Amino acid sequence: MFKTIPAILFTVLLLILTGCSTVLKNTSDLANIAVANDQVMSGQVAAVIKSAPLSATESLIVDHAINQYVGFVDKWKSSIIYLDAREPIFAEFVADYNKIVAQYRAIKERVVAGHWNEYTEESRALLNGYHDRAERINDSVDSLIAAGKRHQALLDAIWLGQVLAGITGKAL
Repeated sequence: MFKTIPAILFTVLLLILTGCSTVLKNTSDLANIAVANDQVMSGQVAAVIKSAPLSATESLIVDHAINQYVGFVDKWKSSIIYLDAREPIFAEFVADYNKIVAQYRAIKERVVAGHWNEYTEESRALLNGYHDRAERINDSVDSLIAAGKRHQALLDAIWLGQVLAGITGKAL
């Protein structure tokens, strides 16, 4: 009986790991991220947001958010697919990502919402498209984070199972 426990746990672990590693490999997720990144990095998003008459403070909010996004991308672009919830760097990624989400909300609530009627119909359509894409990307990243946390919980459960199996085996 105890010899089958590690085999079952290993099989479950393998299935979970396979599922976790594909969270951001979904082609639509990657396509959304690539398009959004191009729109931000090219200045297209900032130009549309700034097409309304913004105050100096509002322009600063937009510029600061774009700069933080660029820093986030530079920091994480090479390792996003390989993040492991067991490593301290995963918590750093989550914290950095939450900062980017906060910046997005600041632009949406403190800049765009106040000038909504000043945007052209075309600009409003673009802003709605950016928002929809941002929501889909956020859902994808939230899935990545949740998968990482589930992965860590599974690893903890497996470790506990191995410890308990070892204790039980020694007691027999």
